[in-house]
Amino acid sequence: MTTLRRWLITSISCALLFGLETIAPTQAAEFKPNGPVTIVAPFAAGGTVDQVARELGRGLETVWGVPVLIENKPGAGNILAASAIAQSKPNGQRLLLASTSISVNPSVYKSLPYDTDKDLSAVSYLAASPNVLVVRPKMNIKTLRELLDRAKTSNPPLQYASVGKGSAHHFCMELLQIEANVKLTHIPYKGVSPALAAVLGDEIGIYCSDILGAMEPIKRGQLIPLAVTSNTRVSVLPDVPTMAEAGLPNYNNSGYLGIMAPGETPRNIREAINHDIQVVIKESAFQKRFADLGYDMVGGTADEFASFIKRDIARYREIVKTANIDEE
Repeated sequence: MTTLRRWLITSISCALLFGLETIAPTQAAEFKPNGPVTIVAPFAAGGTVDQVARELGRGLETVWGVPVLIENKPGAGNILAASAIAQSKPNGQRLLLASTSISVNPSVYKSLPYDTDKDLSAVSYLAASPNVLVVRPKMNIKTLRELLDRAKTSNPPLQYASVGKGSAHHFCMELLQIEANVKLTHIPYKGVSPALAAVLGDEIGIYCSDILGAMEPIKRGQLIPLAVTSNTRVSVLPDVPTMAEAGLPNYNNSGYLGIMAPGETPRNIREAINHDIQVVIKESAFQKRFADLGYDMVGGTADEFASFIKRDIARYREIVKTANIDEE
């Protein structure tokens, strides 16, 4: 690692820590909702992301003293949920549980019913959302290197499942192909359940899964974990290497979860909500619950999240361009 790169990493880390440590003492405004607050979740009820929304909502109910409702609005690559918030009143009482699709969608759709920069505003980063690359036991593959060696000689190309075009699962595999210089065939399914069912049913042999969805099949020996997509190992899968450790040194492709508001939401409201979110997600029981599901709830300021989203959108544009993914 170069001296410049070390300096940059150290500087960014210090900035993040400083931002988190100074949120409480510099917070001037309070968020005082005059009725129920709604968090719109872009996935169906019962999944991991839905659990994050509900636990966060329960914590914020205690802070605000009003009900926090969860509205599940899945579909259209999370566009429905984002559009609902983009069209809401900018008073802080309707919030979006944002996911990686906020960064991906501007690259994979020719047009969106909202402008990410103008119609949505960052409130708080919550956590990275790493995936795990798994294969079926019948493939007789135990390591990432073995998979890549097989992929380089396979004709026709090996197939992998995803939960749909433009999903984090899809981009996990597109980046793998770029970094490893291999060709795989993408088989998209309409959601997590059908994709996982196809893999467990031996219809497809390779899948880049969310951590929670893969845990039980891994424990039962139905899936073999090869690597996680984050730049550090995941506490619930401590023996599974990162992609970098397993042979792709430049690979790092975690998704994320965060909170966003309508685009014209005043800064003081967003910062006040951010403050209250930090209080909830830093509570030890909250931290432990989601660490067990593969989420490290790190939080951060509204400005940090806004800057992150801009960088992430640019990163996905580059992946889409390199992988020649057609827009819809």
